[in-house]
Amino acid sequence: MPADLVFHGGKTVPQMVFQNIFLGGHASWLASDIDQINTAITLAMQDQRLNNVVGQFFDAGVKMTCDPRPLFVLEEQKPAIVDEVDAKKQLTRLLQQGQLSDSDLDSTIFNLLLPPGTVLTLDQDTSLHGLGGFHGSVHFQHNGRSQTAYYSANVFSQTLPDGQVNGIPAFDASWKDVVGTLYHEINEFRTDADVRDAIATGNDDGVLGWMGAQGEIGDQPIAMAGQLGHLQRVFQEVLSSTGSRRVPVQFLYSNAVHGAEGPIGEPDPPAQR
Repeated sequence: MPADLVFHGGKTVPQMVFQNIFLGGHASWLASDIDQINTAITLAMQDQRLNNVVGQFFDAGVKMTCDPRPLFVLEEQKPAIVDEVDAKKQLTRLLQQGQLSDSDLDSTIFNLLLPPGTVLTLDQDTSLHGLGGFHGSVHFQHNGRSQTAYYSANVFSQTLPDGQVNGIPAFDASWKDVVGTLYHEINEFRTDADVRDAIATGNDDGVLGWMGAQGEIGDQPIAMAGQLGHLQRVFQEVLSSTGSRRVPVQFLYSNAVHGAEGPIGEPDPPAQR
């Protein structure tokens, strides 16, 4: 049975910024995939009907915003494997070297996008066994003071040449899977920014944001759909509020319906804190 999300007093980010960082250089990516991913996730994060679901986890009257920074293609060798330590080191280095702007770090998430074939690992989990992405934070020294930056790591979901499945292929094109994963991770940053700190310290109160017995806002829907063998119930292409195009997203958990909820015309009532 689904368990509603509970607010633990931690950080949420109703006004946020994101930047997509494509690892492995232009040689590892189709230019069309880069363009499609960047355009679609921007549309999804700014979509009013989708935000009508997420808005329940913020105080009534709080305006939700999500603005993109220009995408960044990192011209370095394609990694074979990326883990949490790699993600933290990569982001820290890019910020300390000035390749990424360090402005507004408190409200920015840097999305590391793994190129085709790269495997993602987190603790004992791997993208070869169902891991699609994760988000976290890194604490580092920069410009003479301690700073914190937020990131997500996202798999290019596909069936590999050897037949293994990497990530969570749910759509008919891998770039759409990337957008679905991004939508999951960015909204978890929005509603539960410091989850990895809570895990590392064992301290939930005042650190966790919105979390349920079965995970964050993106976790329970995908777990339930996976158990039922119908990922397409929560991974769907929806018509954007502007009517300009369809965008691939993963439906998120809603306390209002006690389960996954797609785009709606009117905002859900605020979730009880």
